[in-house]
Amino acid sequence: MKLTEITLKNRTAIIVLTAILVVAGAYSYSTIPKESNPSIEIPIFIVNTIYPGISPSDMESLVTQPIERELQGISGVKDIRSTTTESFSSVIVEFDLDVPITEASQRVRERVDLARTDLPPDAEDPFIIEIDLDDFPIMTINLSADYPLSRLTEVAERLEDEIETVAGIRDVEVVGSTQREVQVNVNLAALNGYGLSFGQLINAIQGQNLTIPGGTVDVDMMSYLIRVSGEFQDPVEIENLVVARPMGDGPRGPGLVYMRDVAEVVFGFKERESYARLRAYKIDESGKKIDIPADQIQDNQVISLNIKKRPGVNILDTAQEVKRIVEDYAMPPGTNVVITGDFSEDITQLISDLENSIISGMLFVILVLVFFLGVRNAILVGTAVPLSILVGFIVLLITGQTVNFIILFSLIIALGLLVDNSIVVVENIYRYREMGYERFEAAKLATDEVGYALIAATSTLLAAFIPMTFWPGIIGQFMGYLPMTLIIVLLCSLFVALVLYPVLTAYLVKLDHEKTEKRSTFVKGLGISIAVFLAVAIGMANLTTLFVTILAILFFYLSYRFIIKPLSDIFTSRTLPRILQYYKVMLRTFLQRDYRPKYALLRNTLALGSLAVALILAIFGGIVGIFSPASGILFAMAGVLAAVGFIMVMIHFLEAIFRGGQISIITGFVLGIFNSLILLIVSLTKTVLLPIWIVLLSIPVLLIIVGSLGLFRRSDRPLILTDNRALLLNSVLASLFAIFAMFSFAPTGVEFFPETDPNRIIVELEGPIGMNVDATNEIAHFAQQRIYDLIDRDDRVKANIESIQTNVGVSGDPFFGGGGQSPELARLTLNLVDFGERVEPSGVTLTKIREVIRDIPDVIINIDGEQIGPPTGAPVNIEISGDDFDEIVRITREITQILVDASVTQTVPGLVDVRNNVSGGLPEYRILVDYESASRFGLNMADIAQTIRIANNGLEASKWRDGEDEYDIMVRLRPEDRQDLESLRNLTIRTPMGATVPLVSVATFEEGSGLGNITRLNLRRTATVVGQAAPGFSGPEVLVKAQEVLAEYQQNLPPGYSMQYTGESEDQDEAFGFLTTALLVGFALIFLVMLAKFNSIVSPLIIMTAVGLSLLGVLLGLILTRTPFGLMTFIGIISLAGIVCVNNIVLMDYVKQLTEQGLSKKNAIIEAGLIRFRPVILTALTTILGLVPLTFGINIDFVELFRSFDPRFQFGSENTAFWGPMGIAIISGLTFATFLTLVVVPVLYSTFDSVSKKLAKLA
Repeated sequence: MKLTEITLKNRTAIIVLTAILVVAGAYSYSTIPKESNPSIEIPIFIVNTIYPGISPSDMESLVTQPIERELQGISGVKDIRSTTTESFSSVIVEFDLDVPITEASQRVRERVDLARTDLPPDAEDPFIIEIDLDDFPIMTINLSADYPLSRLTEVAERLEDEIETVAGIRDVEVVGSTQREVQVNVNLAALNGYGLSFGQLINAIQGQNLTIPGGTVDVDMMSYLIRVSGEFQDPVEIENLVVARPMGDGPRGPGLVYMRDVAEVVFGFKERESYARLRAYKIDESGKKIDIPADQIQDNQVISLNIKKRPGVNILDTAQEVKRIVEDYAMPPGTNVVITGDFSEDITQLISDLENSIISGMLFVILVLVFFLGVRNAILVGTAVPLSILVGFIVLLITGQTVNFIILFSLIIALGLLVDNSIVVVENIYRYREMGYERFEAAKLATDEVGYALIAATSTLLAAFIPMTFWPGIIGQFMGYLPMTLIIVLLCSLFVALVLYPVLTAYLVKLDHEKTEKRSTFVKGLGISIAVFLAVAIGMANLTTLFVTILAILFFYLSYRFIIKPLSDIFTSRTLPRILQYYKVMLRTFLQRDYRPKYALLRNTLALGSLAVALILAIFGGIVGIFSPASGILFAMAGVLAAVGFIMVMIHFLEAIFRGGQISIITGFVLGIFNSLILLIVSLTKTVLLPIWIVLLSIPVLLIIVGSLGLFRRSDRPLILTDNRALLLNSVLASLFAIFAMFSFAPTGVEFFPETDPNRIIVELEGPIGMNVDATNEIAHFAQQRIYDLIDRDDRVKANIESIQTNVGVSGDPFFGGGGQSPELARLTLNLVDFGERVEPSGVTLTKIREVIRDIPDVIINIDGEQIGPPTGAPVNIEISGDDFDEIVRITREITQILVDASVTQTVPGLVDVRNNVSGGLPEYRILVDYESASRFGLNMADIAQTIRIANNGLEASKWRDGEDEYDIMVRLRPEDRQDLESLRNLTIRTPMGATVPLVSVATFEEGSGLGNITRLNLRRTATVVGQAAPGFSGPEVLVKAQEVLAEYQQNLPPGYSMQYTGESEDQDEAFGFLTTALLVGFALIFLVMLAKFNSIVSPLIIMTAVGLSLLGVLLGLILTRTPFGLMTFIGIISLAGIVCVNNIVLMDYVKQLTEQGLSKKNAIIEAGLIRFRPVILTALTTILGLVPLTFGINIDFVELFRSFDPRFQFGSENTAFWGPMGIAIISGLTFATFLTLVVVPVLYSTFDSVSKKLAKLA
């Protein structure tokens, strides 16, 4: 390779470049912005409109429908959903993801501006919200105090101003504070007695509270500004305003009517629309959770500051700056501060997991490499991992990416892959050095020999991941960081292996028999001086760190000297040669064939030939079927041949077991013990039923029984097959059939995203529509008390909970009928301790909480845990559409009841929290205006409605300014008049002539109920029923059972009404459909890369066959570990397709080189297998071991180990559950694929060579 020549000629520059990359990579890693979830642009907009005092049905016709009609005309709109409640309309417009978000935003704003002209003049202007996943609080600062809430509000607002000065903060949302206002509470009796109207009171306030410039006056040399100021200096002044000057005798005789005569002016507080409380069980002291004494645990009324950051800024730096401001802020005595929901802690934990997993993985990798290459070469190869990752961080920083948990754990997934290229290069250079070549000559020859193969192998890996970068939808934007990261670091690893490592290996590689050069006294002294300086520096910083460092050095030195080195010497000098000898004998045995017996060709090819011809006929039949019905004949022939082939394959499988005899028995016992151990380990966390044990132990039992019968075989003559290659290939294919059968008899289920152990449990309580916030607060208190009782009697639950935050009168889910603040909705957030400190899984705690609060009467309860992953719909999400909304409501409630009953009786196991978005009737007090009577008095509908609205809801007459603060001046009836519906009858309305007319003269009254809320989808009224899956149950399984329960009901729906299953199932179908396409496209790209590399169709076909057969290992791993097949497993299979190709390409390329050098095909296959045995095993082991810490949650905190001698060792984490299925798929698949590479692929190569020769003779 020309590249190798250039790098070796400029080796000094390469050394300097390596140092520069290390420094630049470390800088990039420390400075690149870090955040929790990926930053996703979602073209979804919410148009909210407030029209106080308007019923849902009127809001729908007056506000919602005009906005919907305008938005419908926008191109690129995917869905329009709306929810209309009392006084509030929320319209959600979702665009196709290919529409740029800026363009979509502009279109929505233009259309909403057009719709304003169709809205009632009294309605507030619609405001548009852009959905942004970054727009969530990175932390919540909760303030409580023993002084009044009004003063605490002032403290919170000043702290808000301080925090907003931080450059990375976008917004601070204050929740639970009290808002002051000037209240003009009107006495209805006095107002009627004086014959006044609300308009006169409002005009009096507005006419006085003014500042009007009067121009300027020049006097001598001075210019004076004339200003007429009537603004209120104190709210008390409002009481002295003159409202009217009645004339005549009687109560309305001559004189002045003051505001104080008809109203009371109070500088008070707005009515509470929400409540916030916090109950803490643990506090954070010096990074550790300390239990609060039982007598100090109480509910504290709090004001919460939700801190939101700007997109793209470093969450760690931003959070640290906010905490510094809070610590430095001069809080009044008696103020308590509790920080909850700190996402910077999650990011810190993610980074810690990444670092610890990399260190653990490197230790595993280096330990394996030591046995094959020696400690010096092992460390050299192991450093390829951090070096590739550091170069990857440089690329990520340059391309403007931010680091999130997908990117971080993609690096862990790539841990074993990053070392593969370097292993091949270093091992090959080491082999050439063993052959006697000089350092740099060995580096050139070895790199040239494998360089193009490594490029092709890495290209196949990239080909597997490139199609995934085109993943559409929100899930695609979320998970798209995985292939992007893997592509970047794999390219970096190839760069490291082909550019940096030939030079580094040439300098550093050393054979065991080579003598170490003596160092000069100066070098020794310099080394000792540096070591002493570092020891002193570390000791001054932390004596524990120095002590642990010395212990670690001694441990590794002594372990290597007395354990690892002797074992390594034994392994390399005795064990490995024996393994290679056994491998050589095994390979020769599997390549043996004898075609002298009668019908040998037919006997050896009937099974596989029948299946191959059946496949060809089926493909041809599918093509013919497009044009002609004659394809049925071809399909019938294919079916017959497939049946014959299947039967013969299973017969040959039994034949192989029978001929194996003792080997089959040993294999059966080993496999049985292995399966039993895995199932026993799995049964510690999951229930493994007896039928599953029987299914999984059936194959080992079959091996033992048939193998035992083979012991009685007296002749070595073949039974049917005379070609050992056919025997092996039939056995592998039969194993694949057997695994598929086991998977069908012992299914592991299907899931979308893996269920993780949540850090927070969220309980939502929804009371009947129309319930006021105080009543909802009582329900929240009732639910809280039940949870408190559970905590008091269950120590495991108490140990898991850090704090409980309660918010009453919160906004609901905008996609499920929420959006605005709802007085009937309360939310309890249970913040849990860190994963390693939990005494039971948080899913168990969640189930216990559900049991104690599930039966609160007249309350809809939804309990869910915070999950890792992109936003998805509910597992059971049913949309009911039709023409008549009353009929929709009836159907929705019946479906809800069916599912509730199924949940209670466990007809649908795992179904919980069934609810719908059809609320009960909203209590209404209808005022029916007699238009004829009103017209006689010169009144219209607007006059009457305005008076009623002011009396009940109030009207902002003006503002009172107190320094820099502004307060609303609200005019409305006093509370005792507003709380009595009969008071409305006593209202009077002022006519244009100045007379007052009682409301009862122009209107009648009736009580009733109207729709609580109205939901619509694409301009049609639609209702939704949702249900969740309990912990331990997968969403797809729950949905299938729910569909079975509702199947009969769905068939009997009235004409014109439909049920549609959407939500998570719809997202899953889209995601799985794309991944299937990505897998097929990836296979095609991999095939094209190999075709270009080998310039032959045979080698690519062999390798692709091995890729397909590796599915056997994946399925076996899923069955044994009882892991459901889900999205992460699917991604693991796609990744495996590229990984399996790497070793096969290197092996097949070397076979090609040997045959070109003149060796026979058989000898070339054996020689290539022997020479590539070590790198194949190494790359497989390093990839597998690199994934072990993440897959099985093996976590050692190396930072804490060196800082405080506390390794915090634990099994499992929140991330293990999410990424584990992918790791299991890759580990199990790659384990079996290694056998395929070393044994089956050489046999396949020999078989294809024989077939091609036969076909050539026939031709």
